[in-house]
Amino acid sequence: MSLHLSVRKATEDDCKLLFDWANEPEVRKASFSTEKIEWLGHTNWFFQKLKNPNSLILILEADGSPAGLIRFDKDTEQNYFLISFLLDEKFRGMSLGTTLISKGLAYLSSGQQGPIVCVGFVKKENIASQRAFYKNEFLLESESDDNLKFIKTIE
Repeated sequence: MSLHLSVRKATEDDCKLLFDWANEPEVRKASFSTEKIEWLGHTNWFFQKLKNPNSLILILEADGSPAGLIRFDKDTEQNYFLISFLLDEKFRGMSLGTTLISKGLAYLSSGQQGPIVCVGFVKKENIASQRAFYKNEFLLESESDDNLKFIKTIE
């Protein structure tokens, strides 16, 4: 069975969905900041991100149901986009992280001029996310005690 997969920009209506996803135990465990996210802090953060021209939040939909998100935050000083992504627990283990990154990069690059540099940091124990970056032809740029840094330039 194949799913119809598409991405769309996040809207104000996605606030509660993203809050629930962000606090899901496996997402917290894979995050660099593992403590529970509070509602007020989340809503302030989310609405600021939606208004920020250097931030793009996309929702992956599988047959019309929200399945995950990918966020691109532009670091204007170093001129790259930092990638964060997650999948709803119902859609994990289906290799959708690879598709999520691929569709997210296509959406991002369609609105940009010139080369785009994207960077992702992944905890060493997060093999699924590492695999998704490798399958999208990201290069392992560096490694620290607890994480890996992936990079890709899109011409």
